[in-house]
Amino acid sequence: MALRAPGAQGPNRTVVSFHGGPEGQERPDWSPLAQSLVAAGFTVFAPNVRGSGGFGRAFLTADDGPARAASFDDVRTTVDELVTAGIAEPARIGAHGWSYGGYLTLVALTRWPDLFAAGVTGAGMSDLRTFFAGTEPWMAAASVTEYGDPVVDRDLLTALSPITALERLTSPVLFVHGDRDTNVPAAESVQAHQALQALGAPSDLLLLAGEGHTIVGRDHLVELSERVAAWFDRWL
Repeated sequence: MALRAPGAQGPNRTVVSFHGGPEGQERPDWSPLAQSLVAAGFTVFAPNVRGSGGFGRAFLTADDGPARAASFDDVRTTVDELVTAGIAEPARIGAHGWSYGGYLTLVALTRWPDLFAAGVTGAGMSDLRTFFAGTEPWMAAASVTEYGDPVVDRDLLTALSPITALERLTSPVLFVHGDRDTNVPAAESVQAHQALQALGAPSDLLLLAGEGHTIVGRDHLVELSERVAAWFDRWL
């Protein structure tokens, strides 16, 4: 799904937005954040990468376990296609995502340091090992198929965790999290932000008081939209 700013022609500053799940599906829907980005002059492109729902079981399970690392390549392919099609302006592309999309954003920022000029990761996992230890039991059980067993597949979880490669990250990143999130505890964002601060890397942290995994308060939705739009306006 692509949203263009009114009057935008040719390559434009673009934010690639990754949905959660990963079994979620990007469909035409109202998003105050996306609309805020468009109003600020950005193009927003929201892809359905491997693991998304709505495209059959084979596509849904194409990122499970050891296959997840290969599924990350869909991020780079998305950016390449946007540039080739003349939609995105090279070197002025940002990444944003919520939940799994936040995790995927942080993965991309560490795996391809030059791919995105800036990122915003919302309610995403930074370390799959601490995620399994801190999340709700039902969420941990449901996540084994997606990522691996926290005991048997600990080496795999380590390899899939962006916190183990933060020294590669060069783009500014804003972490956003509800401080009462029990699906993906806010510690996932806090620990990554603190690690980047220790490395002297540009990062910021926005904790939304009283919010859970989904931001529902009107004032917080406004604050979130304004902060994300301002972040990308600054760095793109």
